Amino acid sequence: MTLRGSEIRDKFVSYFRDKRGHKHIESSSLIPDNPTLLLTSAGMVQFVPIFLGQAKPPEPPRAVTVQKCARAGGKDSDIENIGRTSRHHSFFEMLGNFSFGDYFKKEVIPWAWEFVTVDLGLAPEKLLVTVFKGDEQNPFDEEAYDIWHKTVGVPKERIYKMSRKDNFWGPPGPTGPCGPCSEIYYDRGEAYGCSDDPTKCGIGICECDRYMEFWNLVFMELFKDEHGKFSPLDKKNVDTGSGLERVALILQEKHNTFETDLFYPLLEKVCELAKVQYTGGIPPQPWDATSASKQDSFLKIIADHARAVTFLVSDGVRTSNIGRGYVLRFITRRAARFGRLLGISDPFVHKLVPIVVEIYGGFYPELVKNKDQVIKHIREEEERFARTIDKGMNFLEELLAKDASEIPGAEAFNLYATYGFPIELTTEIALERGKTVDMVAYAAARKQHEEVSSVNKFNVIMTGEEALGKLVKEKGASQFTGYKNNEDQGQIIALLKDGKLVSEANEGDEVEVILDRTPFYAESGGQLGDLGLIENEDGRLQVLDVKKHEGLHIHKVRSLSGTLTAGAQVKALVDKARRTATMLHHSTAHIFHSAIREVFGKHVTQAGSQVGPAAMRFDFSLDKQPSKEEIAAVENMMNDWVRRADPVLTQEMGIDEAKQTGAIAMFGEKYGDVVRVVRMGDFSLEFCGGTHVSNTAEIGQVKIISEGSVASGVRRIEALSGPRAWNYISDQLKHLGDASERLKVRPAELSAQIERMQNELKLREKQVAAMEEKLALGRVDELLASARAHGDKVVIAQVVPNMSPASLKSIAENIKAREGNTALLLVSPQGQESVSVVSAFSPSMVKRGFNAGKIVSEVAQILGGKGGGRPDFAQAGGKEPAKAAEALKKFWEIVEAN
Repeated sequence: MTLRGSEIRDKFVSYFRDKRGHKHIESSSLIPDNPTLLLTSAGMVQFVPIFLGQAKPPEPPRAVTVQKCARAGGKDSDIENIGRTSRHHSFFEMLGNFSFGDYFKKEVIPWAWEFVTVDLGLAPEKLLVTVFKGDEQNPFDEEAYDIWHKTVGVPKERIYKMSRKDNFWGPPGPTGPCGPCSEIYYDRGEAYGCSDDPTKCGIGICECDRYMEFWNLVFMELFKDEHGKFSPLDKKNVDTGSGLERVALILQEKHNTFETDLFYPLLEKVCELAKVQYTGGIPPQPWDATSASKQDSFLKIIADHARAVTFLVSDGVRTSNIGRGYVLRFITRRAARFGRLLGISDPFVHKLVPIVVEIYGGFYPELVKNKDQVIKHIREEEERFARTIDKGMNFLEELLAKDASEIPGAEAFNLYATYGFPIELTTEIALERGKTVDMVAYAAARKQHEEVSSVNKFNVIMTGEEALGKLVKEKGASQFTGYKNNEDQGQIIALLKDGKLVSEANEGDEVEVILDRTPFYAESGGQLGDLGLIENEDGRLQVLDVKKHEGLHIHKVRSLSGTLTAGAQVKALVDKARRTATMLHHSTAHIFHSAIREVFGKHVTQAGSQVGPAAMRFDFSLDKQPSKEEIAAVENMMNDWVRRADPVLTQEMGIDEAKQTGAIAMFGEKYGDVVRVVRMGDFSLEFCGGTHVSNTAEIGQVKIISEGSVASGVRRIEALSGPRAWNYISDQLKHLGDASERLKVRPAELSAQIERMQNELKLREKQVAAMEEKLALGRVDELLASARAHGDKVVIAQVVPNMSPASLKSIAENIKAREGNTALLLVSPQGQESVSVVSAFSPSMVKRGFNAGKIVSEVAQILGGKGGGRPDFAQAGGKEPAKAAEALKKFWEIVEAN
């Protein structure tokens, strides 16, 4: 049966939704909610809290998804295999069905077999399966084996018993849920094998393309504790994953995934841009970089990376030098580099975005919506790399031309810092030449320069949270009462210290408190958590911060007095003044969001925010620096809306109903089935769980206090509201009045007066410089008279105090231009902590090999500084003028030695 990729998606969802009663849940973003993850790299990521018992499962407790996934960095990365094998990608779609304590092996195994053999029409005789064979830690998965053989009817010879490495999932950390897994393989035939010898080519023996694993069924039936012991889970879970690209390859009978309808239009476009032909066929086993298939590999790599960056940018990732932004930058530049190898010298990756949107936009509408922004961002990143790639390649070629088998780490980092070459790209190119990079030295150089990027955090971490998971199960989520109250009564349901439950908090202790009901807002949606007190007659706790964890409000506290115990009834008191200031700034953020979309266009989107009592900070996408007039227009619009005194209305509704209202989702927020929608007048409608004013007039004055760039294509505004805005304006007026008084002009005349004074200052500076130069040149004859001869050389090495660098330069240029073999070094102390240096050599001395740039650099080190310049003239600065005599001595030694 030949099916298009879109048809496979539809069949998978339809089978589990319509025939097996699953709830279809949309793909989560490639930017995961889990802070320990860089990118969403598996279908189960969005369900981790459910598997841990920290969130409620959907109703019914079974789900089907088609999840966007990315693996382009860290140990999970397939980057080096892309284009070389028939199946690896940096971005892929994972078809998955999940059971949350509902069905298990006896249901899901026959369902999987039915789907692949009946709905997809795969020949049973071409299918093979694997099960966990057991070891000293866990027994053979006999249950799965019997279901495959006795229930489904798979012959014993087509069931492979595999080791823990291949067929046991998790836990990713030291503790957590885990269990055996079972995989389904498809035999593509001998043509795709690496050997005719079955002892060399087979499942678990080699990594060739003959036997393709395309569905993994994970049976979470165990829990591994901190002592390494396994115990059965009360509720067993199922997590399956099937790669859409691999299924399409099998059904469409293509040599590789790039020849399926999910990719081939991209390949054709790359060929058109590169003016080359794609030859196709079965890739050689193993891949050979010198083979005729090398060009095909380059084409595949570009197509793969173009798809990945399109999805990443569409989901909100922006290029940077850290985290997921670094991953985006790396794969964009890697695609550009392979384009160069195909003869494409101009930026081109962005031209592939429309093809990706055409292929995938029907299932992922966000691609259509964000198309123009994606094209623009990728084009800008390509243009940045294009400005340095040639110089960078030349520098790298110099390093590769050396006899050493290893590129020094410091040089590799210099290539990254100066020319924008990601270290992965340098390593890859070096490997192509049979060389390596000193990664230890590279890491040391990078650590000195900047914070190391967290590009290796690709593993789901599901550990250290058992206590919280049990609390959610036993007590349920915290009841938040803070929308209407600033204080409330509640019960301490748990005290935690260092992640472990404790029975009490004594004076001086810092612990985490969880209440059954609380008025304290937990940090989320950009709004900072509340501060305040939790107390009763036995003790008092100061609330330092409040975080949210799967429905629990976790209060970080310091015990001020007495002793409070788990189970105690307490009074929770929010800092009212701080809450009010925070509410003003949060409501201001909504108004600002609407205003920038009015002034700059509806394509502008939020890229982050932080609202607290001190200020509102808002990041948004914009490809230019806003003018002063535009900033003023935004501010005026905001204040106009505030003065309209429109009511601020909140309403809870189902997620689908909320989307139909046109409400805007706040950046980085995770939404459940029921959401809170905040409406302000007729100008703002957003999803938001934060605290807000009840009428826009409560906000008072709004004042924008700063604007700047935080990343390519991302601007940041800071603003104040209410009393803080008025205080800021009052302070600015005071400064303005003080300046006007000092300059004896009216405030309106300040700018003109400052401009006049600056012009006068520049004129006088020029006059002083001319006078200094005249005085300096007056010393030329004196310095020549002090010159000493060394052979046929005329050497001038003197200390000349308190001379400006400009004066030193004038003297040096004058002397070196004269006839004779002149060598000059002048050292000018400027007080106790600064010294200027100049060195010059006449043309004849330069021909002899003297280099002022190198010599002045060597001398400057003695003076605690650095410098450089041309062979005939160079300057330097230092911090140790007391060593001037030592510097002159060093200069004499250099001159005498040559």
